[in-house]
Amino acid sequence: MVPTYSIDEVFDLKKIETPYQRIFELAIPFLKTRLNLPHTYIVYQYAQLLLHEEGGSREITLPACILHDVGWSTIPEDQQLRSFGPNIKDLEARRKHEVEGVSIAKQILSRAGYNGSLVERIVAIIDGHDTTANARSLEDAITKDSDKLFRLSAYGFRVDCERFQVDPQTYWPLLLKRMENWFLTPTGKELAAREARERTRELQERQERSS
Repeated sequence: MVPTYSIDEVFDLKKIETPYQRIFELAIPFLKTRLNLPHTYIVYQYAQLLLHEEGGSREITLPACILHDVGWSTIPEDQQLRSFGPNIKDLEARRKHEVEGVSIAKQILSRAGYNGSLVERIVAIIDGHDTTANARSLEDAITKDSDKLFRLSAYGFRVDCERFQVDPQTYWPLLLKRMENWFLTPTGKELAAREARERTRELQERQERSS
């Protein structure tokens, strides 16, 4: 069972584990769209929790989480909202962000001193993190679960309701239904259940205050 935790919403490079600060620093210019900087920071935190409970390689998983969405920087912002979220319409752009992400990630990893098979294992996760459903490795499963957990986090749920212009009370039951088959690791499922309980409680309290 995962101990009590809290998710920090305020990014600071100093909060990143020292071995991965350089990668995150190099990734920042590619995370200035789609609110990807706070998204990536929150995904990184979930990955830390999952790695602690599930095992897996930190040197593969954490760089993959930091770099998984750098490819969105190549997608025009007017296309992005059609390429992710509750009503995906542009599958080509969704796939493109993975392909371009691999290319950008290789450049960043090279500048950060990574090479060889380690790079290939990291970018293999980036390539398909949204368009493949099954776990191709433990590290892939942890990356996918961490990415999905963002949507259930307080910040992620709030941001998605705002950018997709959906009513939280209406969107939440739909999100709960969709998450039933999302998670791949036991810890991912446990954290998803915890976050779901918290969001449900918050929505109930909000509804009671407004009635």
